[in-house]
Amino acid sequence: MKEHSDLRSSPRIPARIALLVEGRDRSQKPFSEQTSTLLINHGGALIALAAELDLNDRLSVTNQHTGKSASCRVAWRSVSQLNGRWSYGIALTDVVGDFWETAVVAQ
Repeated sequence: MKEHSDLRSSPRIPARIALLVEGRDRSQKPFSEQTSTLLINHGGALIALAAELDLNDRLSVTNQHTGKSASCRVAWRSVSQLNGRWSYGIALTDVVGDFWETAVVAQ
């Protein structure tokens, strides 16, 4: 039987990529927050935000290095905050190619 990590579209890579994340928080209030990725893979990333979100919430993310924007959904969230921030696994929903442009990422 395959393990959960075997089901990923690509391996996780530690990478710090500056993002602008926009959407609506749990109370449906619009928010815009700058953050950085902690881990990336071809289909998404692990990020931390002060905004409290629910699973399947839709967000817009902009890669601050390239200016490219993409839609994503919250695929996973932590059960509690760490240092005032929630951890989220985001899944890119409309990306063709390498949104992260990992060849130019400084880790």
